[in-house]
Amino acid sequence: MPSPSRKPTKRAAQAAETRARLIDVAIEVFSDTDYEQVAVAEIAARAKVAHGLLFHYFGNKRGIYLAAVRATAEQLNAAFTFEPGATPREMIRGALGQHLAYLHQHRGLALRLVLGGRGVDAEAWEIYEAGRWQALEAFAGLLGLETTNPALRVVGRAAVGAIDEAVVQWLDDTDTVDANRLLAWMEALIVACLGTASVLDETFDLDGALRTLDG
Repeated sequence: MPSPSRKPTKRAAQAAETRARLIDVAIEVFSDTDYEQVAVAEIAARAKVAHGLLFHYFGNKRGIYLAAVRATAEQLNAAFTFEPGATPREMIRGALGQHLAYLHQHRGLALRLVLGGRGVDAEAWEIYEAGRWQALEAFAGLLGLETTNPALRVVGRAAVGAIDEAVVQWLDDTDTVDANRLLAWMEALIVACLGTASVLDETFDLDGALRTLDG
């Protein structure tokens, strides 16, 4: 008989909690401060963790920075894990709402790390890009679209780029546009971009996707 899975030891659980706390603090610090100006001693002190433990878990400043980037990408992507019980339109609106709320709550992170562009840090950008493609594939699957369709990938990435730019503008002054109106615009933009896919691929079935969207 297979042996039952063992529960993590108290020491392992404490190590996991310490590592997670360091990452949470690192997200805050790297959100507010340029990478070059961040001192790992500050991260350790704010996390109330011995300085040496940070190097034990992450190796160096670059290691904890990339761990913070990956954790942020995972948190952003969590919005695009759809649960049953709602219509596709409700799921999409809910996912966009969670995404926007996270970026609003982590404004510094959004502007500095997530939406800063490839030039800020190519390695971090690639981590976020992978997350964007996962979100696009989740949307496509929800609408019954073929995720590998080249036309869909072109217009989907264009929609994501437009949404990113709009979010940057909105975060500069959130009073200019109501958040609910911004979400409605995002949804309309996605539908409009899907409508252009047939220019690239005449076989693209937008009508089927819209029927799915409307439940």
